[in-house]
Amino acid sequence: MTVKDYLGDIIGGSLMLRESRVIAELLITSPNEEQWHEAIVNDNVLQKTSVHSVKRMASTLRKRLQPMGEEFWTELLKAPDEAARQMLLLATMCQSPVLADFMATTLSDARQMYREALRSDDWQEFILSRQRAIVGLEQYSESSIQKMGSNVFKILADSGYLESGRSKNLKNVYVLPQIREWAIRLDCQKTYDVMESVR
Repeated sequence: MTVKDYLGDIIGGSLMLRESRVIAELLITSPNEEQWHEAIVNDNVLQKTSVHSVKRMASTLRKRLQPMGEEFWTELLKAPDEAARQMLLLATMCQSPVLADFMATTLSDARQMYREALRSDDWQEFILSRQRAIVGLEQYSESSIQKMGSNVFKILADSGYLESGRSKNLKNVYVLPQIREWAIRLDCQKTYDVMESVR
């Protein structure tokens, strides 16, 4: 696996529920590139102040959601917030295997050791342990690694695995039955297994 495949677009942000639903609604219309640009930049459907940040966010969410398909987007629009966040966690883990790897190792270990919280250093130690296996990972700057880690902790907080990205206190999660159904349909069973094993 290349380093780009491993990281996906984890540096692009957290789950962003509201914005993800906006992008899902846009994807349902099957926009061409001109229509996409019109909606994202000219109409500013994501309601951001900077053109650069809105294009970056839209690109991140498109990469996460596009492979999931139209039925997933449609469900995301009508699902209750908790279910929608778990759907987005599934999509993000599929697009950024580094997140699933971190959950399956560091988060799982913390639970097994009955720790009350993760530490900021957990992310740095995890990345160091992966630099030998993932060629090219060592080329990322410290600030990029920190940004990815911040997003990972925020994603885990958004999806209920942590109390907050700041405190990093561990919480118990009930993974909803429909998430398993989506994992089977999308051939993401291993990803679901991680969600279930560290809850």
